[in-house]
Amino acid sequence: MGRLLLCGLGLLAVSPAIAAPWSFGEKMTVAQTGQPRTFHHVESSGRKNIAVSGDTIGVIWEDNRGGVPQVYVAFKSIPSSAFEPEWRVSDAPPRAHTLAAYEPVIVALGGGRFLMGWEQDRGVWVRSGGPQGLDPAVKLGSVDAGQITLATGARGTHAAWAQPQGRHRQIVVAPITIRGTDKAVSAGAARPADPTPPADEQLYPTLAVTTKGVTVVWEDRRHGHTVLLTSFAEPGKPFGAAAELNEVVQKSATYGRGSGVTRATLAVFGADQVGAAWMDKRGMSTGYDIYSAISRDAGRRFGKNEIVQDSFGENFSQWHPAISGAADGALAVAWDDDRDGSSDIQLSWKTADGWSEDMAVPPASGAGQQAHPAIAFDSRGNLHLIWLDYRDKGQPTRIFYAMGKRNAVK
Repeated sequence: MGRLLLCGLGLLAVSPAIAAPWSFGEKMTVAQTGQPRTFHHVESSGRKNIAVSGDTIGVIWEDNRGGVPQVYVAFKSIPSSAFEPEWRVSDAPPRAHTLAAYEPVIVALGGGRFLMGWEQDRGVWVRSGGPQGLDPAVKLGSVDAGQITLATGARGTHAAWAQPQGRHRQIVVAPITIRGTDKAVSAGAARPADPTPPADEQLYPTLAVTTKGVTVVWEDRRHGHTVLLTSFAEPGKPFGAAAELNEVVQKSATYGRGSGVTRATLAVFGADQVGAAWMDKRGMSTGYDIYSAISRDAGRRFGKNEIVQDSFGENFSQWHPAISGAADGALAVAWDDDRDGSSDIQLSWKTADGWSEDMAVPPASGAGQQAHPAIAFDSRGNLHLIWLDYRDKGQPTRIFYAMGKRNAVK
């Protein structure tokens, strides 16, 4: 009946009937410039543009307000009704001219502190900090490294990025350490995510850290089309052989060898489980769908692929999936699609019976264009969401935030 109402009356007419685990409050502004031709981006590898450290929220992005893209971060306490003025993160070393910075990420270190990463000056950088200030920046990796992502967990903090190895880029992973009163950041030895030398491009890594080790997923072109590969490393050991995450669907000689997959993201939830979500074009007729897979053994292996959006959503293209997990076992995926005539943020969560019906997030749907979500749980099971907002294409963008308060379990 719900699906029939969905088709006949539209999603907003039935959304209140969805027993959502979270109730979202009003949206608030994270960043806006109001300047013509100024645009924000939250397009990091693994879509880690928001994190919660204790009672502090950190949001990171890039924008071109000064003519050259740079990275900024803004913080707020959970009870606060507004974000504090942003800090500029990138272009830390003195130089004669400003170099563009791209694709920033942020993860929580605990106690209101964060680790941030970004791409700039033909390399990848990290720096720690919080509302009280930012610590010195440190450059990682080889020349021409890019697409950094970060993850924290029971086995510490880790970074992954793509860097040249012969003719192609290779995904490497390194542990990150922060020491001393000066909060000095250092990286351990970078290990290849796949022991086999790259036969083609390796791109856009995403990480998960569990009590058993580190899981990495990346895009790989070795078979002449993009597949998502995953590998796992126990503490102090090299990564094992790569395995396919997505189920490869042969289309045809006309439409390509594979189904088309891109932009995976990972999250740890519950008792050392790992969820993955990505964009997958195996449906062919409607563009990308959102697919997922779950690891029940701390990230070593993943189960069968599952489609996330509901049957009505399958009639439309989905974009920009973000995933987050909570210690209480909650797992949620957010994305954007235009099933209601405008680009809106949709949300689905894992249930005992599979993925829930989709919910258009009330403060992130309706008139205008809402896209590029990122999500993070806090320790209480509340869900924190950011997204890009613009009225019309080509207009300046804004970044909005809303909190989904965890409803009491009945």
